[in-house]
Amino acid sequence: MKNNTKITNASIESAGLPKDAKHVIAEYIWNGFDAKATTVSVEIASNQLGFITSISIRDNGEGIQQETLDYSFGNFLDSLKKNKLKRSSYTRGKKGKGRFSFSLFATRATWNTIVKVDDQLISYRIRIDRDTKEQYDIGDIKSSAKDKGTGTTVTLEGIFGLTAATLDSGEFTDFLAQEFGWYLHLNRDWGYRILLNGKLLNYDNLIQETDSTTFTLYSIQENSYRFQVNYIRWKQQIGDRYYYYFLNSNKTEVAKLLSSFNNNAIDFHHSVYIESAFFDHFEQDDIAVSSDSNLFSEKEQQIIYRKLLAELRDFLDRKQKKYIREQAVTVKLEELEKKNLLPHYHSSDIDLKRKKVLLTLIQELYIADPRAFVGIKADLIRTYLGLLDLILQTERKQDILPLFENAIALSDKERETIRKILEK
Repeated sequence: MKNNTKITNASIESAGLPKDAKHVIAEYIWNGFDAKATTVSVEIASNQLGFITSISIRDNGEGIQQETLDYSFGNFLDSLKKNKLKRSSYTRGKKGKGRFSFSLFATRATWNTIVKVDDQLISYRIRIDRDTKEQYDIGDIKSSAKDKGTGTTVTLEGIFGLTAATLDSGEFTDFLAQEFGWYLHLNRDWGYRILLNGKLLNYDNLIQETDSTTFTLYSIQENSYRFQVNYIRWKQQIGDRYYYYFLNSNKTEVAKLLSSFNNNAIDFHHSVYIESAFFDHFEQDDIAVSSDSNLFSEKEQQIIYRKLLAELRDFLDRKQKKYIREQAVTVKLEELEKKNLLPHYHSSDIDLKRKKVLLTLIQELYIADPRAFVGIKADLIRTYLGLLDLILQTERKQDILPLFENAIALSDKERETIRKILEK
Protein backbone atom coordinates (compact mmCIF):
# COMPACT_ATOMS: atom_id res chain seq x y z
CA MET A 1 0.00 0.00 0.00
CA LYS A 2 1.47 3.32 -1.11
CA ASN A 3 1.49 6.25 1.29
CA ASN A 4 2.62 9.82 0.70
CA THR A 5 5.38 11.61 2.56
CA LYS A 6 6.11 15.31 2.93
CA ILE A 7 9.66 15.03 1.69
CA THR A 8 11.67 16.39 -1.20
CA ASN A 9 15.35 16.48 -2.10
CA ALA A 10 15.44 20.09 -0.91
CA SER A 11 13.91 19.21 2.46
CA ILE A 12 16.46 16.44 2.96
CA GLU A 13 19.34 18.79 2.15
CA SER A 14 18.08 21.33 4.69
CA ALA A 15 17.24 18.81 7.39
CA GLY A 16 20.71 18.40 8.84
CA LEU A 17 20.87 14.70 8.00
CA PRO A 18 24.27 12.95 8.12
CA LYS A 19 26.61 13.51 5.18
CA ASP A 20 28.87 10.57 5.98
CA ALA A 21 28.03 6.87 5.68
CA LYS A 22 29.43 6.15 9.16
CA HIS A 23 27.04 8.68 10.71
CA VAL A 24 24.12 7.28 8.71
CA ILE A 25 24.71 3.81 10.10
CA ALA A 26 25.10 5.27 13.60
CA GLU A 27 21.73 6.98 13.16
CA TYR A 28 20.04 3.65 12.45
CA ILE A 29 21.77 2.08 15.45
CA TRP A 30 20.46 4.90 17.64
CA ASN A 31 16.98 4.30 16.25
CA GLY A 32 17.28 0.72 17.47
CA PHE A 33 18.28 1.80 20.97
CA ASP A 34 15.48 4.40 20.89
CA ALA A 35 13.13 1.46 20.40
CA LYS A 36 14.46 -0.03 23.69
CA ALA A 37 16.73 -2.56 22.05
CA THR A 38 19.54 -4.12 24.07
CA THR A 39 21.34 -5.58 21.04
CA VAL A 40 21.90 -3.98 17.65
CA SER A 41 23.65 -6.00 14.95
CA VAL A 42 25.20 -4.49 11.83
CA GLU A 43 25.83 -6.83 8.91
CA ILE A 44 27.74 -5.61 5.85
CA ALA A 45 27.62 -7.90 2.81
CA SER A 46 30.07 -7.48 -0.07
CA ASN A 47 30.96 -9.30 -3.28
CA GLN A 48 34.27 -10.69 -4.52
CA LEU A 49 35.14 -7.37 -6.15
CA GLY A 50 35.04 -5.61 -2.78
CA PHE A 51 31.82 -3.70 -3.40
CA ILE A 52 29.11 -3.59 -0.72
CA THR A 53 25.87 -5.22 -1.81
CA SER A 54 23.76 -4.51 1.28
CA ILE A 55 23.87 -3.21 4.84
CA SER A 56 21.47 -4.52 7.49
CA ILE A 57 20.91 -3.11 10.96
CA ARG A 58 18.90 -5.45 13.18
CA ASP A 59 17.64 -4.70 16.69
CA ASN A 60 15.60 -6.49 19.34
CA GLY A 61 13.58 -3.43 20.27
CA GLU A 62 9.84 -2.88 20.36
CA GLY A 63 9.41 -2.60 16.60
CA ILE A 64 7.60 0.13 14.67
CA GLN A 65 3.96 0.55 15.61
CA GLN A 66 1.70 1.17 12.62
CA GLU A 67 -0.01 4.14 14.22
CA THR A 68 3.33 6.00 14.27
CA LEU A 69 4.02 5.67 10.54
CA ASP A 70 2.29 8.89 9.48
CA TYR A 71 4.50 10.74 11.94
CA SER A 72 7.84 8.99 11.53
CA PHE A 73 7.68 8.25 7.81
CA GLY A 74 5.02 10.54 6.39
CA ASN A 75 5.21 13.81 8.27
CA PHE A 76 8.87 14.57 7.68
CA LEU A 77 8.80 18.36 7.91
CA ASP A 78 6.48 18.43 10.93
CA SER A 79 8.69 15.95 12.76
CA LEU A 80 11.60 18.35 12.47
CA LYS A 81 9.62 21.13 14.14
CA LYS A 82 7.74 19.19 16.79
CA ASN A 83 10.06 16.40 17.85
CA LYS A 84 11.42 18.17 20.95
CA LEU A 85 12.70 15.25 22.99
CA LYS A 86 13.61 15.57 26.62
CA ARG A 87 17.31 15.39 27.36
CA SER A 88 17.79 11.65 27.78
CA SER A 89 20.27 9.04 26.66
CA TYR A 90 17.37 6.89 25.52
CA THR A 91 16.11 9.26 22.82
CA ARG A 92 19.12 9.84 20.61
CA GLY A 93 17.98 9.03 17.08
CA LYS A 94 16.36 11.63 14.86
CA LYS A 95 13.28 9.41 14.50
CA GLY A 96 11.42 10.26 11.27
CA LYS A 97 14.03 12.37 9.55
CA GLY A 98 16.81 9.90 10.30
CA ARG A 99 15.03 7.17 8.42
CA PHE A 100 15.60 8.98 5.11
CA SER A 101 19.36 9.30 5.49
CA PHE A 102 19.92 6.07 3.53
CA SER A 103 19.58 8.06 0.29
CA LEU A 104 23.14 9.32 0.77
CA PHE A 105 24.53 6.01 -0.51
CA ALA A 106 21.68 3.52 -1.12
CA THR A 107 18.81 3.30 -3.59
CA ARG A 108 16.37 1.44 -1.35
CA ALA A 109 15.65 0.95 2.35
CA THR A 110 13.37 -1.79 3.66
CA TRP A 111 12.22 -2.13 7.25
CA ASN A 112 10.98 -5.54 8.37
CA THR A 113 9.48 -5.09 11.80
CA ILE A 114 7.76 -7.26 14.39
CA VAL A 115 5.59 -5.53 16.99
CA LYS A 116 3.31 -6.58 19.80
CA VAL A 117 -0.36 -5.68 19.40
CA ASP A 118 -2.93 -6.88 21.95
CA ASP A 119 -0.70 -9.71 23.19
CA GLN A 120 -0.11 -10.85 19.61
CA LEU A 121 3.01 -10.46 17.49
CA ILE A 122 2.52 -9.12 13.97
CA SER A 123 5.04 -8.40 11.24
CA TYR A 124 5.04 -6.19 8.18
CA ARG A 125 7.50 -4.29 6.02
CA ILE A 126 8.01 -0.67 5.00
CA ARG A 127 9.92 0.27 1.86
CA ILE A 128 11.24 3.55 0.46
CA ASP A 129 13.04 4.00 -2.85
CA ARG A 130 15.54 6.80 -3.29
CA ASP A 131 13.99 7.94 -6.57
CA THR A 132 10.46 8.06 -5.12
CA LYS A 133 11.02 9.40 -1.61
CA GLU A 134 7.67 11.13 -1.74
CA GLN A 135 6.05 7.74 -1.13
CA TYR A 136 6.59 4.83 1.24
CA ASP A 137 5.12 1.40 0.69
CA ILE A 138 3.62 -0.75 3.48
CA GLY A 139 3.45 -4.52 3.01
CA ASP A 140 0.78 -6.91 4.20
CA ILE A 141 0.39 -7.56 7.92
CA LYS A 142 1.13 -11.11 9.01
CA SER A 143 1.11 -13.04 12.25
CA SER A 144 4.51 -13.77 13.74
CA ALA A 145 5.68 -16.63 15.92
CA LYS A 146 6.02 -15.65 19.57
CA ASP A 147 9.49 -17.11 19.87
CA LYS A 148 10.83 -14.58 17.37
CA GLY A 149 10.29 -11.62 19.67
CA THR A 150 9.90 -8.00 18.63
CA GLY A 151 12.43 -5.95 16.72
CA THR A 152 13.27 -4.30 13.43
CA THR A 153 15.72 -5.00 10.63
CA VAL A 154 16.41 -2.20 8.17
CA THR A 155 18.18 -3.35 5.00
CA LEU A 156 19.89 -0.87 2.68
CA GLU A 157 20.35 -2.04 -0.91
CA GLY A 158 21.72 -0.66 -4.13
CA ILE A 159 24.81 0.67 -2.40
CA PHE A 160 26.89 3.18 -4.35
CA GLY A 161 30.01 5.18 -3.54
CA LEU A 162 31.12 2.73 -0.83
CA THR A 163 33.53 -0.18 -0.83
CA ALA A 164 33.92 -2.93 1.73
CA ALA A 165 37.26 -1.43 2.76
CA THR A 166 35.48 1.74 3.86
CA LEU A 167 33.41 0.00 6.54
CA ASP A 168 35.59 -3.03 7.16
CA SER A 169 38.33 -1.04 8.83
CA GLY A 170 39.67 -0.09 12.22
CA GLU A 171 38.59 3.48 11.55
CA PHE A 172 34.93 2.50 11.31
CA THR A 173 35.15 0.31 14.41
CA ASP A 174 36.86 3.13 16.31
CA PHE A 175 34.13 5.52 15.20
CA LEU A 176 31.39 3.25 16.53
CA ALA A 177 33.26 2.79 19.81
CA GLN A 178 33.65 6.56 20.11
CA GLU A 179 29.99 7.17 19.32
CA PHE A 180 28.48 4.46 21.51
CA GLY A 181 31.07 3.53 24.15
CA TRP A 182 29.70 5.90 26.80
CA TYR A 183 26.17 4.57 26.17
CA LEU A 184 27.15 0.92 26.28
CA HIS A 185 28.99 1.58 29.54
CA LEU A 186 25.96 3.40 30.91
CA ASN A 187 23.86 0.28 30.28
CA ARG A 188 26.52 -2.39 30.82
CA ASP A 189 24.53 -4.03 33.64
CA TRP A 190 21.67 -4.58 31.20
CA GLY A 191 23.85 -6.27 28.62
CA TYR A 192 23.59 -3.59 25.94
CA ARG A 193 25.82 -4.40 23.00
CA ILE A 194 26.57 -3.76 19.34
CA LEU A 195 27.67 -6.51 16.98
CA LEU A 196 29.54 -5.69 13.78
CA ASN A 197 29.47 -8.63 11.37
CA GLY A 198 28.96 -10.88 14.37
CA LYS A 199 31.85 -9.45 16.39
CA LEU A 200 31.22 -7.63 19.66
CA LEU A 201 32.09 -3.94 19.58
CA ASN A 202 34.73 -3.23 22.23
CA TYR A 203 35.33 0.27 23.57
CA ASP A 204 37.91 -0.49 26.27
CA ASN A 205 40.74 0.99 24.19
CA LEU A 206 39.05 4.42 24.44
CA ILE A 207 39.22 4.45 28.24
CA GLN A 208 42.22 6.39 29.55
CA GLU A 209 41.41 6.42 33.25
CA THR A 210 38.77 5.06 35.60
CA ASP A 211 38.03 5.63 39.23
CA SER A 212 35.26 4.76 41.68
CA THR A 213 34.30 6.32 44.96
CA THR A 214 31.35 6.49 47.32
CA PHE A 215 29.70 9.57 48.78
CA THR A 216 27.56 9.24 51.90
CA LEU A 217 25.59 12.41 52.48
CA TYR A 218 23.56 13.28 55.56
CA SER A 219 20.49 15.44 55.88
CA ILE A 220 19.69 17.77 58.75
CA GLN A 221 17.55 14.96 60.13
CA GLU A 222 20.65 12.69 60.07
CA ASN A 223 19.21 10.52 57.32
CA SER A 224 21.98 9.09 55.15
CA TYR A 225 22.08 8.65 51.38
CA ARG A 226 24.74 6.61 49.61
CA PHE A 227 25.99 7.42 46.10
CA GLN A 228 28.27 5.14 44.09
CA VAL A 229 30.30 7.26 41.66
CA ASN A 230 32.07 5.79 38.64
CA TYR A 231 34.33 8.09 36.62
CA ILE A 232 35.77 7.56 33.15
CA ARG A 233 38.19 9.75 31.23
CA TRP A 234 38.06 8.95 27.54
CA LYS A 235 40.95 9.00 25.09
CA GLN A 236 39.06 11.24 22.68
CA GLN A 237 35.79 13.06 22.20
CA ILE A 238 32.75 10.84 22.63
CA GLY A 239 29.31 10.71 21.02
CA ASP A 240 27.70 12.68 23.83
CA ARG A 241 28.53 15.82 25.71
CA TYR A 242 30.03 15.48 29.19
CA TYR A 243 27.36 14.51 31.69
CA TYR A 244 26.62 13.29 35.16
CA TYR A 245 24.36 10.27 34.56
CA PHE A 246 22.00 9.57 37.47
CA LEU A 247 21.03 5.90 37.84
CA ASN A 248 18.47 4.45 40.23
CA SER A 249 18.90 1.33 42.38
CA ASN A 250 17.88 -0.70 39.32
CA LYS A 251 20.96 0.71 37.50
CA THR A 252 18.76 2.52 34.99
CA GLU A 253 19.43 6.11 33.97
CA VAL A 254 16.61 8.38 35.09
CA ALA A 255 18.24 11.75 34.41
CA LYS A 256 21.43 13.41 33.22
CA LEU A 257 23.02 16.77 33.91
CA LEU A 258 25.79 18.53 32.02
CA SER A 259 28.98 18.66 34.03
CA SER A 260 30.54 22.07 34.48
CA PHE A 261 33.59 21.03 32.45
CA ASN A 262 32.08 21.04 28.94
CA ASN A 263 33.46 24.38 27.80
CA ASN A 264 37.17 23.69 27.86
CA ALA A 265 39.85 23.24 25.22
CA ILE A 266 42.10 20.76 27.02
CA ASP A 267 40.59 17.48 25.75
CA PHE A 268 39.26 16.52 29.17
CA HIS A 269 36.79 13.93 27.84
CA HIS A 270 34.85 12.47 30.73
CA SER A 271 31.67 10.78 31.91
CA VAL A 272 30.46 10.32 35.49
CA TYR A 273 27.89 7.65 36.40
CA ILE A 274 26.17 7.97 39.79
CA GLU A 275 24.09 5.10 41.20
CA SER A 276 21.81 5.50 44.21
CA ALA A 277 18.41 4.58 45.61
CA PHE A 278 18.04 8.34 46.03
CA PHE A 279 17.15 8.46 42.32
CA ASP A 280 14.41 5.82 42.50
CA HIS A 281 11.76 8.55 42.41
CA PHE A 282 13.81 11.00 40.38
CA GLU A 283 12.99 12.11 36.83
CA GLN A 284 14.62 14.28 34.17
CA ASP A 285 12.13 17.06 34.90
CA ASP A 286 13.54 17.24 38.43
CA ILE A 287 16.77 18.66 37.02
CA ALA A 288 16.57 22.44 37.37
CA VAL A 289 18.72 25.09 35.77
CA SER A 290 18.98 26.94 39.06
CA SER A 291 19.89 25.31 42.35
CA ASP A 292 17.31 27.59 43.94
CA SER A 293 14.45 25.99 42.01
CA ASN A 294 11.95 23.85 43.83
CA LEU A 295 13.35 20.48 42.76
CA PHE A 296 11.39 18.31 45.15
CA SER A 297 8.41 18.53 47.44
CA GLU A 298 10.58 17.92 50.52
CA LYS A 299 13.32 20.26 51.63
CA GLU A 300 15.54 17.40 52.78
CA GLN A 301 15.87 16.06 49.24
CA GLN A 302 16.72 19.51 47.90
CA ILE A 303 19.58 19.79 50.39
CA ILE A 304 20.95 16.33 49.56
CA TYR A 305 20.79 17.04 45.83
CA ARG A 306 22.70 20.33 46.20
CA LYS A 307 25.29 18.59 48.42
CA LEU A 308 25.70 15.88 45.80
CA LEU A 309 26.30 18.40 43.00
CA ALA A 310 28.90 20.18 45.15
CA GLU A 311 30.70 16.90 45.85
CA LEU A 312 30.63 15.92 42.19
CA ARG A 313 31.99 19.31 41.17
CA ASP A 314 34.89 19.00 43.65
CA PHE A 315 35.55 15.41 42.59
CA LEU A 316 35.66 16.30 38.89
CA ASP A 317 37.73 19.42 39.58
CA ARG A 318 40.38 17.24 41.22
CA LYS A 319 40.30 14.85 38.29
CA GLN A 320 40.70 17.66 35.78
CA LYS A 321 43.62 19.19 37.68
CA LYS A 322 45.29 15.77 37.87
CA TYR A 323 44.87 15.34 34.11
CA ILE A 324 46.19 18.84 33.40
CA ARG A 325 49.22 18.40 35.66
CA GLU A 326 50.11 14.97 34.27
CA GLN A 327 49.34 15.52 30.58
CA ALA A 328 47.66 18.67 29.31
CA VAL A 329 50.15 21.20 30.69
CA THR A 330 53.03 19.48 28.88
CA VAL A 331 51.10 19.74 25.63
CA LYS A 332 50.42 23.44 26.27
CA LEU A 333 54.06 24.27 27.04
CA GLU A 334 55.19 22.45 23.91
CA GLU A 335 52.59 24.39 21.92
CA LEU A 336 53.89 27.72 23.23
CA GLU A 337 57.41 26.74 22.22
CA LYS A 338 56.39 25.42 18.82
CA LYS A 339 54.35 28.51 17.93
CA ASN A 340 57.15 30.81 19.10
CA LEU A 341 54.94 32.52 21.68
CA LEU A 342 57.58 32.69 24.41
CA PRO A 343 60.02 35.58 24.77
CA HIS A 344 63.33 35.14 22.98
CA TYR A 345 66.05 33.72 25.21
CA HIS A 346 69.79 33.30 24.68
CA SER A 347 71.72 30.24 25.81
CA SER A 348 73.29 31.96 28.80
CA ASP A 349 72.66 30.62 32.29
CA ILE A 350 70.75 33.76 33.23
CA ASP A 351 68.39 33.49 30.25
CA LEU A 352 67.86 29.77 30.77
CA LYS A 353 66.94 30.46 34.39
CA ARG A 354 64.51 33.22 33.31
CA LYS A 355 62.88 30.83 30.88
CA LYS A 356 62.57 28.09 33.50
CA VAL A 357 60.88 30.45 35.98
CA LEU A 358 58.43 31.70 33.35
CA LEU A 359 57.54 28.17 32.22
CA THR A 360 57.05 27.04 35.81
CA LEU A 361 54.73 29.99 36.44
CA ILE A 362 52.79 29.34 33.23
CA GLN A 363 52.42 25.71 34.26
CA GLU A 364 50.87 26.58 37.62
CA LEU A 365 48.54 29.16 36.09
CA TYR A 366 47.40 26.67 33.47
CA ILE A 367 46.75 24.02 36.10
CA ALA A 368 44.76 26.52 38.17
CA ASP A 369 42.59 27.58 35.24
CA PRO A 370 43.34 26.49 31.64
CA ARG A 371 40.71 28.91 30.35
CA ALA A 372 43.24 31.69 30.90
CA PHE A 373 44.88 30.55 27.64
CA VAL A 374 41.74 29.77 25.62
CA GLY A 375 40.28 32.05 22.96
CA ILE A 376 43.19 34.51 22.99
CA LYS A 377 44.99 35.49 19.79
CA ALA A 378 48.59 34.41 19.42
CA ASP A 379 49.91 37.98 19.33
CA LEU A 380 48.17 38.80 22.61
CA ILE A 381 49.58 35.68 24.29
CA ARG A 382 53.05 36.59 23.03
CA THR A 383 52.68 40.12 24.44
CA TYR A 384 51.19 38.84 27.69
CA LEU A 385 54.05 36.40 28.28
CA GLY A 386 56.64 39.02 27.31
CA LEU A 387 55.29 41.48 29.88
CA LEU A 388 55.15 38.71 32.47
CA ASP A 389 58.80 37.89 31.81
CA LEU A 390 59.77 41.56 32.19
CA ILE A 391 57.94 41.96 35.50
CA LEU A 392 59.65 38.84 36.82
CA GLN A 393 62.97 40.65 36.44
CA THR A 394 61.88 43.57 38.65
CA GLU A 395 61.32 44.09 42.34
CA ARG A 396 57.56 44.28 41.65
CA LYS A 397 57.28 40.57 40.78
CA GLN A 398 55.31 39.89 43.99
CA ASP A 399 52.55 42.11 42.59
CA ILE A 400 51.87 39.45 39.97
CA LEU A 401 50.01 37.25 42.47
CA PRO A 402 47.26 39.81 43.33
CA LEU A 403 46.75 40.43 39.60
CA PHE A 404 46.21 36.72 38.97
CA GLU A 405 43.84 36.42 41.93
CA ASN A 406 41.59 39.03 40.34
CA ALA A 407 41.22 36.87 37.25
CA ILE A 408 41.60 33.28 38.50
CA ALA A 409 40.09 31.54 41.52
CA LEU A 410 43.17 30.11 43.23
CA SER A 411 43.12 27.54 45.99
CA ASP A 412 45.31 28.06 49.05
CA LYS A 413 47.74 25.46 47.75
CA GLU A 414 47.91 27.07 44.30
CA ARG A 415 48.39 30.50 45.82
CA GLU A 416 51.27 29.24 47.99
CA THR A 417 52.92 27.47 45.04
CA ILE A 418 52.84 30.61 42.89
CA ARG A 419 54.13 32.71 45.79
CA LYS A 420 57.16 30.43 46.14
CA ILE A 421 57.85 30.62 42.40
CA LEU A 422 57.83 34.42 42.56
CA GLU A 423 60.18 34.43 45.57
CA LYS A 424 62.78 32.58 43.52
